[in-house]
Amino acid sequence: MITHEEFVNFNGGGEHAFGIALQTLLPLGFQVEAQGSSHLIVSSKGFRSTRQHPLQGITRAEFNASRSALTVKAELGGVDWLARFILILVLGMAAFDTLLFTGLWYFLDELHQSTWMLAIPLASFLPWIFLAPYMIRMFKKRTVDALKTLLDNMAM
Repeated sequence: MITHEEFVNFNGGGEHAFGIALQTLLPLGFQVEAQGSSHLIVSSKGFRSTRQHPLQGITRAEFNASRSALTVKAELGGVDWLARFILILVLGMAAFDTLLFTGLWYFLDELHQSTWMLAIPLASFLPWIFLAPYMIRMFKKRTVDALKTLLDNMAM
């Protein structure tokens, strides 16, 4: 599970800060697990699409307020789910294309001289070696940036 911790300086009441967090997170589908004057724990099922709000990449967040700092420890289960989904999708498409092109080459006699055709699936999925990690980092960065913005807004 991908986790992220963040803190900001804070001089105020925890209840006001947690009110801001709840106003932001509850409409996004988060549920309150525990709440007190100095802590707040919320959870969500995480996002299942790239078009959802970046904060929905968080599956569980634990906010703590002390006299000098406001901290959050978040589990980025939605980001983790999207990373696994991208990996399974790309590997599945690569396996299908490999079987398809190998089958075409094997069963069509006129293609036996064109062995270069067997490299087409490899060439078509070579960019994903670079694209998939970039996309995962982008999803994580969007979620972390949204969490940082929420924490900054809570600290004001």
